[in-house]
Amino acid sequence: MNIKFVVRGLLLALPVAAIISVAFTLVTFRAQLGRPPDPTPPSPTILAPRGELPTGPVGLQGWARHRGQADSPTVHGFLIRLSDGEIVGVTTAHGFLLGDPDHPLERIALGVAGQTHFVIEFDTLRGWPGQPRTGADMTVDYMLLQANQPIDSRFVLTPDPRGAPQPGERVSLFSGSGDRPGGQRILEGTVQSVSGTTVWVLMDKFFNPGGMSGSPFVSQHTGQVVGMAIAVSPRRNRLLLGMHPIGSIVQLAESATEFPKISALSQN
Repeated sequence: MNIKFVVRGLLLALPVAAIISVAFTLVTFRAQLGRPPDPTPPSPTILAPRGELPTGPVGLQGWARHRGQADSPTVHGFLIRLSDGEIVGVTTAHGFLLGDPDHPLERIALGVAGQTHFVIEFDTLRGWPGQPRTGADMTVDYMLLQANQPIDSRFVLTPDPRGAPQPGERVSLFSGSGDRPGGQRILEGTVQSVSGTTVWVLMDKFFNPGGMSGSPFVSQHTGQVVGMAIAVSPRRNRLLLGMHPIGSIVQLAESATEFPKISALSQN
């Protein structure tokens, strides 16, 4: 692994995250400038077994701790259980600054919005992280976190074994921001298109998607997680959200062979 190459790539995360944050703020005022959404695909035949949507707060707020500083909120994240029972934290690469010795990141935490304690804290990555997305491929943008402590199962999602939803399928976005009192905020949409690297979802309602990167999309049919929110594209008075499909995330987690400490990436 070429550490210098990884660090140089990851240092792009902060400016890209800032640009995305500004874009999310402006999208409210520019909603009418996007082209109309494509026709919604018809409801598909889904052969996978039906399941219930999660009842726990599975969309979690992400927090970063840099050396000598208090925890600060950043993008969202969630937890998945792999087939061998291991639990992995999932979030985006574009929400964190790694590899800066003058601003070293030491820990990432996930917690329920509005609560003062964390669900889990991480000091170790599971595999090397991806990089902030700049093109159409959503699978480059990820950061996987190695869990080293027991976790309440109500916070943990099961990956959908199909690897991605189907066009026309109904999905729910469990926002890590929660609602104002700190409860869950669930937003619904319909899958517009699916490829090996990107899934696009047309949301039912317009909303400010600022900071929602890293939140999980869950199939309303299987009740299992089908992807992670990465990008937004306005469509007149609607929003098209792009996700990193869960099959790619699971493959990255299961194939990981190195588990670097988060703080080690900032050492000279």
